[in-house]
Amino acid sequence: MFQIKGSYYFLLLAILFLGSCAAYMLDSAQTDLRSSFAKGDFQETANLLSDFEKKEVYENKDRVLLLLEQGTINHFAGNYKESNSYFESAEYEIEDLFTKSITRAIQSFVINDNKLAYDGEDYEDIYLNVFKTLNYIHLDDLEGALVEARRVSYKLGELNTKYNGLVEALAKADTSGVDPDKWKTGETNIQNSAMGHYLSTILFAKTGKPDDARISYNNLLKSYSDQPSVYNFKAPASQELMMLTEPGSYNVLVSAFTGRSPIKEQNDIRFYWEPTDSYFKFSLPGLVPFDSEVGTVKIVVNSQFPQEVSLIENMDLVAQEVYKVKEPIIYARSLVRSAIKTLASDQARNRISEENEALGSLFNIVGKLATEATEKADLRSWQTMPGKAHATILNLPEGEHFIEIQYFNNYGNLLFTDLQTIMVSEQENLELIESIYWN
Repeated sequence: MFQIKGSYYFLLLAILFLGSCAAYMLDSAQTDLRSSFAKGDFQETANLLSDFEKKEVYENKDRVLLLLEQGTINHFAGNYKESNSYFESAEYEIEDLFTKSITRAIQSFVINDNKLAYDGEDYEDIYLNVFKTLNYIHLDDLEGALVEARRVSYKLGELNTKYNGLVEALAKADTSGVDPDKWKTGETNIQNSAMGHYLSTILFAKTGKPDDARISYNNLLKSYSDQPSVYNFKAPASQELMMLTEPGSYNVLVSAFTGRSPIKEQNDIRFYWEPTDSYFKFSLPGLVPFDSEVGTVKIVVNSQFPQEVSLIENMDLVAQEVYKVKEPIIYARSLVRSAIKTLASDQARNRISEENEALGSLFNIVGKLATEATEKADLRSWQTMPGKAHATILNLPEGEHFIEIQYFNNYGNLLFTDLQTIMVSEQENLELIESIYWN
């Protein structure tokens, strides 16, 4: 009898190990994707992502992640309808997976998070609406853009209460006896997105809703004054922002993205309990910010005097702040999973040792090695999301204009110049100029 049980446990460990290898392959692919995207050749990045998809590096459980990357790459490649289609699908998948979050979270008591379908981080769910907004502006659908911009603020407003039901269900399902007070959500002070309100103010104004534009403008000011932890920079001048509510004073929106979103890194905690010869390993993901070279962005129109493109939002800091809400749940699941896994391994070792001491000793060694190899933090995240959003508005006459968007470091040294040409028509309501320097 012991031979069957022993074979079963060794097979289980082998399956877990193979699953862990697949997760490491995806980690490597995410690194390659970042390197490719930083070069600014979006077709090359699209080809790389397609190659990963064909090789099934992105599995079905990674569908949300794949859709987010496809959305960004197509956006900056100028394929706005395709980008919106990918982001729309990603948003739907995220919503669908959240409706199943209780079942999935309970599964994670015994299955590594990497084996579950990736349901996106909350900040990813929020910022995909920013890019959908910009896509709709490019497509001259300002009403559609307005819907997406408003969803940014709506999702942020719901964030603090979003996980309450999930936490209650997990606490009831947890029979591990490990610190029953661990089930809770984190707190975040961010309730408004300056970028969301900036875009909403413009879109309300441009679609003939002046009262709503003024309300959104006031919320924009509150974003800066009430949330210093993420808006820790000099906000654009109130006079500049007030102009957003005056639709006849501008016909061009300039949007420039810099830096990169935070990436997830694994933090390991190991513990050995000598009385029972038990080995525990907790692998926890943590967000690590990217230190961008860019300090200032300027725009030069037709070789005239440069104008600064104001920093509107530290997307990377917002991401870190938003992540705090879900972080305690991730940590608690890791704690329970590690405890259950170690207890099961110890019980199997003891049963096998009763029948065959040598085999039990072997299983003890293999079990500890498997715990080390298979306990892995979920490091999946939206790799091509920028880190900072800059924007300004212009009023340009009819005709062709030559645009230089210049990126400087904190010492005033020019890092990169993005050259563009735009055509402004007499009936132009809102033209969008976009640029990105990802380093």
